Amino acid sequence: MAKDYIESKYVSVGPGIEIHYYEKGEGKPLLFIPGLTFSGEIFKYQIEYFSTKGYRVIAMDPRGQGYSSKTTEGNDYLSHGKDVATLIDTLDLKDLVITGWSTGNLDTWSYVRQYGTDKLKAVCTIDMTPLPLSPDPKWWTEGTMEELSQVATEVLTTPEGSRAFFSEYATGIMIQHGMKAEELDYLLDISARTPYWICRQLFCDAIFSNYLDVAKDLGKNFPSLMFIAEHWADVAKPFCETRLPGYQTHVMGGHLMFYEYPQEWNSVFEKFIESV
Repeated sequence: MAKDYIESKYVSVGPGIEIHYYEKGEGKPLLFIPGLTFSGEIFKYQIEYFSTKGYRVIAMDPRGQGYSSKTTEGNDYLSHGKDVATLIDTLDLKDLVITGWSTGNLDTWSYVRQYGTDKLKAVCTIDMTPLPLSPDPKWWTEGTMEELSQVATEVLTTPEGSRAFFSEYATGIMIQHGMKAEELDYLLDISARTPYWICRQLFCDAIFSNYLDVAKDLGKNFPSLMFIAEHWADVAKPFCETRLPGYQTHVMGGHLMFYEYPQEWNSVFEKFIESV
């Protein structure tokens, strides 16, 4: 019998290595995967809403993030995809709608590249390109080589640098409203559960990832939705329309739009999953 509160659970993905996840509700399965350094807790508004709508809602903490194990190995998106597969298999999830946010998109595309879509019903990706680095200024990327190199080699090298990076990112890119100190502290406390050295490893792996082929195949052959933040919609939306044909797209808010505008986000997502 499903509990009326969000349960905190673990699944083993290797000797001494556990993936933590939140779960609530019964019915059709939904899996949410957060971005760099964040926890499934960030999807709290989606967990609460969709668990009352006939869905079994699961939000995981990727390896190295949240309450999942911190390991010296496996801090890359190939391993994250394998962890997702173990979670799906262990929980016997079928006809699953999987949703990634930010680098959680890379977890999602990595899983699809390695294991296919047999256990999936649809894929939703939130605000990250499948090709984070490209010399072509017309492409949707995470930044220039110079910008990303500076973050990797000069910023994410200490705990203080990591906190400063995410503080600036949260106030400038993630959230559109002026946050009070306690809200910013809440977000930074979630992020700080990831040690800076794991954050740096994942950041570097993310930047050099290329899941364009997987994302393109999904758009052609599978129900796929991409949410895009307003600040780069002029680049990201045309990129999706030309490079990822078949994707539905929806522009709204900042990078953390599902947290800041949960009612609007949930409404768009609900229409998508009910249509597939």
